Amino acid sequence: MTFTFDETLGLTSRGDNCFVGHTDQRYWNMIGPFGGWIAALMLKSVMQDIEEGGFEPVALTVDFMKAPGEGALVIRRTCDRQGRTAAFWRIDMETPDGKLCARAMLTLAPYRETLEFSARRDSDISDPASFELSNSRMLPIKWAHLYETRVVSGHLGATNPEARSQAWIRDAERRPLDHLSLTAICDSPFPRLFLATGTPSNISTITMTTYFHASMAELREIGDAYILAESRCERSVGGFYDQHSNFQAADGRLLAASQQMVWYDRKA
Repeated sequence: MTFTFDETLGLTSRGDNCFVGHTDQRYWNMIGPFGGWIAALMLKSVMQDIEEGGFEPVALTVDFMKAPGEGALVIRRTCDRQGRTAAFWRIDMETPDGKLCARAMLTLAPYRETLEFSARRDSDISDPASFELSNSRMLPIKWAHLYETRVVSGHLGATNPEARSQAWIRDAERRPLDHLSLTAICDSPFPRLFLATGTPSNISTITMTTYFHASMAELREIGDAYILAESRCERSVGGFYDQHSNFQAADGRLLAASQQMVWYDRKA
């Protein structure tokens, strides 16, 4: 089976580390492609040539400079340095006329067996099936229709001054999880401003960093199961707010963490 997500991430090589992809209405946001989809496409431009069992994503930072319109996207990649334990790439996304719309920095490394230490994450949240499946078809953004979401706390439409939320999420077509799909999911929590005020407003993510804590082998174990997204905002001031999200498996393992800075213009 070919999944919708993979259908939309097609890239054609132009040679010399340059590729061409295309936007797809199925992953459309309000005024352009879903940011998580853009990040996944940029990640794929590098990962498609990495051998199985080789380097895996450690961190990805994407700056969203201008939402591209419908049509072709040109992606250029450059490896700044690759050693035995890490590789560093730069990726630019342009419109066909050469205007930069996004830029990214990607860090890769081989997975190694090492000492593990981390904060304990004993989740007391019930099984995903105990929460109602959200009707994503009611939302005006098309990309949300491609995910199954079960909100635990922080429902859209309700005022939530702390702007915190928890939700189980997975691909609606049951596509197994990998680093590409995890990248997109890391941009799936709805804007904190919507939760804080209970109503939509003008917003735009200007930069997003994703830290990957799970190897490909771990993601294969999870397969098409739900993962838990927990999101919060630390402060909103001066026209920008931060959005911090953690994504964990049902057994509490942290899979990824994302941080965003989001522009907004809502007045007090």
